[in-house]
Amino acid sequence: MAYTLQLLHANDLEGGVAALDNAPNFAAIVDTLEDSFENTILLSAGDNYIPGPFFSTAADFSMGGTLTAAYERYFTELLGLDLGDTTLDLGRGGGRVDVTIMNILGFDASAVGNHEFDPGTGAFADIINAEGGEGTVDWVGALFPYLSSNIDFSGDANLGGLFTDEILTSDAFNESLDDLAAGNIGPAIAPATLIEENGELIGVVGATTQIIESISSTGGTNEITGGANNMAALAAVIQPQIDALIAAGANKIILTSHLQQIALEKELAGLLDGVDIIIAGGSNTLQADANDRLRDGDTAAEGYPFLTEDASGNPVAIVSTDGEYSYLGRLVVEFDENGVLIASSIDENVSGAFATDEQGVLDVTGAATLEEALSVSTKASIVQDLTDAVQTIVDASDAIGFGNHDVFLDGRRETVRTEESNLGNLTADANLSAARAADTTVDVSFKNGGGIRSEIGSATDTGTTAGDGVVSQLDLQNALRFNNGLVVANVSKEGFLMLLEHGVAETDTEAGNTPGRFFQIGGFRVSFDENGAAQELVTDEKGLEVVQRNTGRP
Repeated sequence: MAYTLQLLHANDLEGGVAALDNAPNFAAIVDTLEDSFENTILLSAGDNYIPGPFFSTAADFSMGGTLTAAYERYFTELLGLDLGDTTLDLGRGGGRVDVTIMNILGFDASAVGNHEFDPGTGAFADIINAEGGEGTVDWVGALFPYLSSNIDFSGDANLGGLFTDEILTSDAFNESLDDLAAGNIGPAIAPATLIEENGELIGVVGATTQIIESISSTGGTNEITGGANNMAALAAVIQPQIDALIAAGANKIILTSHLQQIALEKELAGLLDGVDIIIAGGSNTLQADANDRLRDGDTAAEGYPFLTEDASGNPVAIVSTDGEYSYLGRLVVEFDENGVLIASSIDENVSGAFATDEQGVLDVTGAATLEEALSVSTKASIVQDLTDAVQTIVDASDAIGFGNHDVFLDGRRETVRTEESNLGNLTADANLSAARAADTTVDVSFKNGGGIRSEIGSATDTGTTAGDGVVSQLDLQNALRFNNGLVVANVSKEGFLMLLEHGVAETDTEAGNTPGRFFQIGGFRVSFDENGAAQELVTDEKGLEVVQRNTGRP
């Protein structure tokens, strides 16, 4: 007998400033769509938070009371529970607003992304691990499992005790109110999980980018496949988890992965046996079909979904969407009696990308106004309480001006990770100026394009504008969320060339590759051919040597 599943999915939620408006809208759409099919699950492909204004406001003293009020509404209004003698005394802490929103929305599982590690493994543990006992709940943690099959957590003092290698059902990670109050706290991380949906078991396995140790703060954890993008090695550790899920009774398997380049998920699909759906995270690839209305200024990178085959020739659907709560992905698909995905069952009138702007909310909910749509959804209403509290703190930062501009400062992912950007130039030159103030012999500046997280101004279908023309403290915190420190180093000419070649080595716009290693620079100019032809460094007035060399890249 055929089984119809509605998969609602997201990736790279990364609560920046845009999430303040998007998150309540996202919640209203989820709340509406989840009731439209009997069998529905909600999954994330990781990077659910990121350092920056949205993340850090959760550590503000005032947010403890806001989080407590949100969970009081969650338990009483959403779950219909009586708090009884249980006391909610939730403290503040970075990232707690982000995971609270996910708890309220009812996420069933998430991949471990690279940004989960950015504030360190101690912060990661504080965000996802619950705290309670003696009738008091001090923190709820993540009420869903974080999944990764290719990270060994045992060597990390903060995360090792939160990991289990058992295949548990997802509700085992969702402690009851009584368990939280009694301090009966279970695991938070696993390689895979089972979701029971109306008598059917759905297996979900997680994977994290193999280069995680070189791009984030992974502490004592260990990526077990070698630390390079090697899909055969990754498949070798994922396949046993798929086999274990099948042995446990699941014949519908979803991989939620955070590989950063969707081309890698496409390669990986053909190396796995038994996977039906892959949620691709980290690349922010906006997939959409012809019936999907996109946000003003957005264009789809490819169709929704991408269909391919696994190692046995069975259909696999790969899905992805853009981040910061800007879209909700929806895949409604049938499986045959053997659990094989029926590709022809995917209807572009039903499946696709759902924009979370005002029109998107009205289209899905049928409400007359956005205010009505948010007020009639308990989930959206609680999320709005949280974002309103964050907005108050953020507004204070936005009121502090640092300068003025009359052009759009381009920090969009597709720009800063593939080509020269005026915001990249500005920030790299600012870094160079600061470095020269400390050491007058500094010649050049390198900045990872992936360290620029947002534009300053606005972009629409009709063009770009400078917005209000003010560069505020909030603009800087939002665009440069990592607040990376400067490092001065001496390199040889050969080392300089190696830095340049490293920066462009994975750039491939045709394949949709947007690596964070791509450089924004100050103090010199450089040209390159992303197809691997000869590289030419162009001198500036400081007389850097002209170099021509083939990168040897295919």
